[in-house]
Amino acid sequence: MLGVVLLLYQSKPSDVPVAPSPSPTARTQLDSETPKPVSSPKALPAQTASDESKVKPLPLMPPPPPPPDVVPESEGQGTVTAADLNYLAERHLLIPVSGVTANQLRDNFNEGRSEGRPHLAIDIMAAAGTPVMATTDGIVTKLFQSERGGITLYELDPSGRYVYYYAHLMRYADGIAEGQHLRRGDLIGYVGDTGNAGVGNYHLHFAISKVTAPHAWSGGEPINPYPLLGGK
Repeated sequence: MLGVVLLLYQSKPSDVPVAPSPSPTARTQLDSETPKPVSSPKALPAQTASDESKVKPLPLMPPPPPPPDVVPESEGQGTVTAADLNYLAERHLLIPVSGVTANQLRDNFNEGRSEGRPHLAIDIMAAAGTPVMATTDGIVTKLFQSERGGITLYELDPSGRYVYYYAHLMRYADGIAEGQHLRRGDLIGYVGDTGNAGVGNYHLHFAISKVTAPHAWSGGEPINPYPLLGGK
């Protein structure tokens, strides 16, 4: 019986497979496929002073210009130049109220007015109905009645660069019309108190401005008439 059991045990196949040993040729191939350690990269040489001098810095970009509607304070606010004043002085402007002399004028160009407005003109005091005359040659560019100026007249200089403004008139002279050519000393109206002059405060509000927009008869750059009329 013992002999039969030993014979059966020897004839039963093994459940666990045994991996065959690699051949010498296969072992050599595996050794050649084993990854080798990567060598450290060589350090770059330090940059010398001579190398730094070869590196040119990028050019600095200029600052952007200011928007068109921003005017730097250093450039001033007005457009009136010495050439403008010299031209007007050579016109020998007439004091536009009959009988008034230069020593009777008062420089109130920079005085304040209602609502915080600057005057930007001079007031020539005179009796009601005193004749108002053209200060120089020109063209009647606008006859206008406004709340502040009352009955007004705008005269354009022959150069087209300046406007003479007469306000608070009692009425216009007979025959005055837009487009009419004036000569220095021509009668254009009479002193009054219309507009916001104040009842009984008879005077001529006289202003000069430099035209800053084509075909504009108002809203130009103000110029003080006082020194141009002989005021000292």
